Amino acid sequence: MDLSMVIGDWPYDSEDANNVRKVPGVDGTIKVQLRIRCGLIQWETEGRPDGRPAHSFPSMLDYCSHLVSHRRFPSADSALGRRLVEELAEEMFDYYRRGRALFLLGDYRRSLADAVHNLRILRLVRNECRDASAVSNYDRYRPNLLLERSRSEMLLHLQEGDVRLALDALSRGVRDIEAFYAEYDMHDKLGESTERQILVDLRRSLREKHNVPLNDEELLHSLRVEQEIAISRENYEMAARLRDKIRLLRHRADGTD
Repeated sequence: MDLSMVIGDWPYDSEDANNVRKVPGVDGTIKVQLRIRCGLIQWETEGRPDGRPAHSFPSMLDYCSHLVSHRRFPSADSALGRRLVEELAEEMFDYYRRGRALFLLGDYRRSLADAVHNLRILRLVRNECRDASAVSNYDRYRPNLLLERSRSEMLLHLQEGDVRLALDALSRGVRDIEAFYAEYDMHDKLGESTERQILVDLRRSLREKHNVPLNDEELLHSLRVEQEIAISRENYEMAARLRDKIRLLRHRADGTD
């Protein structure tokens, strides 16, 4: 089929939001389409983006989870091998691109589900793959996926009018990104995390807009993280000031002078 019949009235645009749309499929389901410079990509809105089962399972994640739970691997290995990990990575890439398209379309429930799906893939690989280089190669995408999850969850809660749950989603994302850097002993790199900073800025903006102050526990956590960042940058003067703020806040929380 000549694609010009499909995309002739839908030119590629420099704005990403103009390159995604939902259309009815001939099977009666809704499809997601992504306009690319030389054509288009189409995905299902539910299940695997390509609409095809993976080894007779709804997804590669489901298939590999089944293998893990029953300890039935297709080779002599007792862990996820390279071929399975590569298939998981391919699925993760498809879910990521569809999730981004759904996010741009304002379908935050589905974009959240795709981000959670990919985070589950990463957790499975971390737990079941013995190839350390493969684990670190794929797990480096975790902060970005945590950002995608947190933003989708925030906007979903805001659509429902629940500002507190939206803030909780952002705070959970910040903590999970901090935990990622701690897990890999990269405390000195935390201050360079653009994903964490985006969530921190979103949380601050949302608090200011709706006049929701930090409670003492949240403020104490924030000060401690900022102190760690200051120490990693050898900004000891700032670290000392933050230490004093932490001490005062702890005294206030304990009810002491």
